[in-house]
Amino acid sequence: MARRAGTSVRSRRLAYILKKLRNATGISTDAVGEALGMSGSKISRIETSGMGIYLDDLEKLLDFYQVGRKQRVELLDLARHAEQRGLLRMNNQNLHDDWQTWADFEDEAGSLLHYQPLVIPGLLQTPEYARTLIKATGHALSEIQVDALVASRMARQGLLTRGNPLRLHAIIEQTVLERPFGDAGAQARQIRHLVDAAERPNITLQVAPSFAAPHTGLSGPFVILEYDDDPSLVLLENKVSSLFIDEDDQIEVFEATWSTLRGLAYSAEETVEFLKGLA
Repeated sequence: MARRAGTSVRSRRLAYILKKLRNATGISTDAVGEALGMSGSKISRIETSGMGIYLDDLEKLLDFYQVGRKQRVELLDLARHAEQRGLLRMNNQNLHDDWQTWADFEDEAGSLLHYQPLVIPGLLQTPEYARTLIKATGHALSEIQVDALVASRMARQGLLTRGNPLRLHAIIEQTVLERPFGDAGAQARQIRHLVDAAERPNITLQVAPSFAAPHTGLSGPFVILEYDDDPSLVLLENKVSSLFIDEDDQIEVFEATWSTLRGLAYSAEETVEFLKGLA
């Protein structure tokens, strides 16, 4: 698949946050540029990764937006290492930094291609399923922390129903649906929720059958994030870290894996009928 070279995931992350900071002030790019002795077009290009940013210009912007010390350190670090490929984040189960990075990239995406051999993807989970999963996989989480994580996961699902909804294509292994959780009623409600979701025009769901031979997807879950105006990214997650991949040759490996998975899984129509049978 031919693709154009894109800026690094670090540069894109920095540009997105700077745009978000300006939008929070309600001030135009021209007004910011005038206040800092820059042109409005320069501010706009910085916010769209159309150009890099010097550290002294970044300092001026951070002062103007009154950015706190913790976020300032993060953004200056992104700028200093903007040419490095990939972005590794250590997960914080109390939310915020790692979750917000993922949420921002997800919010900007046009489509998500999500392969999951272990659990139902978060965007398709019921609150009951999410709570059971978070409590089972979290390390010594308090009830307040569990509540916050469940609430954030449910809030993310608004991406699927907003005015310009996110397009989601998920492939899950049949064994995910056979793993028990909660009571029988909760499991049935989760299956019915999948059926309802799969009938929306912006959601495609496929199930990879248990009888399928070992295949290339069994090395682990992944998400391909596709953008209308930027190159794709790949997200890999485990219990303690998240890795965003932006190298073209590596992304092509996951795109090839995705193509293979689509071919071996039930079609979208067959998947809906299969789920109705389970429900």
